Amino acid sequence: MRRYQAAAAAVALALAGCSGSSGSSYPAGDPNLAAPNLGGGPIDPFLANGDAVVSALDAIAAKAGTPLRVTSMNADRTNGLTVDVQQPANHVNVDEYVVAPDGKLSGPVPVKLSAMHGGPVTAADVDAQAFDPRKIAFRRLAATAKEAIAKSRFPDARVSEWEIDGLSPDARKYIYLDAARGRPVAVIDNNLKIVRMQF
Repeated sequence: MRRYQAAAAAVALALAGCSGSSGSSYPAGDPNLAAPNLGGGPIDPFLANGDAVVSALDAIAAKAGTPLRVTSMNADRTNGLTVDVQQPANHVNVDEYVVAPDGKLSGPVPVKLSAMHGGPVTAADVDAQAFDPRKIAFRRLAATAKEAIAKSRFPDARVSEWEIDGLSPDARKYIYLDAARGRPVAVIDNNLKIVRMQF
């Protein structure tokens, strides 16, 4: 019994040591696809690596609860991945979680909501906006980033940000590129197919 307790304690200590580590569970950001971090830190892996995004969503779900439903999500070159999550137990509440480029998870931070109808925000309002982020084909993110760079006609273009605000065809779904001579934008769908480029 003592040997089991010692082994369990060793595993617990190892896990505790990893929980605040500098992104060991996420790959390094790809400088051929992702823009450099303006703060001088590591390149954000969530800009162009869908596996990193899926892993981060799993980490957020472990902390926020399931089912994981979000009202918006974005990645940018400095802050990492930001996800606004509807509380599973209280649908009117939304909390922000951030996974930094170094892999550190922070949150929940309450999000102040406002309704378009002028009254107080209701659970039904949040339900109408919330979506399952796993319905976005994040595994295609690197391929979409490569295609967007090629279609931008700027060889030096890199993904600097993306945002997804829902699953409906009219929801905002954009990948922003930065280049020395422009800032082209790829409009994408749920399958991360490029619908059109904007210049």
